[in-house]
Amino acid sequence: MAMPPSRSWAELQHDLLVSIMTRVGAPDLLWGGASRACSSWRAAARDPLAWRRVDLRDWVALTSGRRAARPGHSSSRVSVHAALVGILEVAAKLAEGRIEAVLLPEFADEDHLLFLAERCPNLHYFSLPSTCMTYDQFCKAIGGLQSLKGMAVDESLINYDVLLHVHQCCPDFVELKVSALYVDEEMASVICNSLPRLKKLEIPSCDMSSAAIIRFLDCLEQLEHLDISGYETSAISSPVLEKASRLKVFLWNSKFELGEFMDCSNCGEHNINPQEPCKCMMEHKVMDWLAGPS
Repeated sequence: MAMPPSRSWAELQHDLLVSIMTRVGAPDLLWGGASRACSSWRAAARDPLAWRRVDLRDWVALTSGRRAARPGHSSSRVSVHAALVGILEVAAKLAEGRIEAVLLPEFADEDHLLFLAERCPNLHYFSLPSTCMTYDQFCKAIGGLQSLKGMAVDESLINYDVLLHVHQCCPDFVELKVSALYVDEEMASVICNSLPRLKKLEIPSCDMSSAAIIRFLDCLEQLEHLDISGYETSAISSPVLEKASRLKVFLWNSKFELGEFMDCSNCGEHNINPQEPCKCMMEHKVMDWLAGPS
């Protein structure tokens, strides 16, 4: 069989190239292969549509050791804090006001969120892993993000007044992701009472009580997507599954305990024998073994 004639990557259509660039992290778009390739690839990397989603979660790792040139200080190392402001400013300029989502690195703080509120008022989603955010500054930033539809934050920001402020300032807010070690019924109540219009809630890799899960399912009437996967818990019981049957997506893990079953929503397998875990659980155990002792 004759091989089809080879074609140059540079001949890819611009729209297709832009679609590819939207899946590339911001550092690679600015300094990586995309910025050093042919003119068509460079043009796609600078297209505003390629900057609708700015992923900076791995920015420090990818840019460690990089020196930023400044007049009279070409070899000076710029602090990561100031450098992040710089890259956000570049992203905002390239996007021409079209940034819809920004995923910030762990060291990002209130200054960076305030910058986004000022330069990207039409932002729909942000991820802010910081655990040292003050309520006042966070609420100030939220006040400038009235188009916000969702966010991912640390459990330190799960406060009734803070979330109520989000609810009042952002009429289209429907998605919340929380990084937490443990969620009890009290924290679940705070989320339900302050954000009653939630449609998507993600609290992965977290120990969660059965009462908290039931609180979410009972009180969030518009909820469609609930992700509590990543932590093996006995809180997934038949009553929980029955209440969750109304959801479009329910991701979870459980372990065999107190007469309950071992199951996993990711693969759909169902086992009564605790010595025969589902395929998904087996993969987790193998990966834990390969990783070695912590």
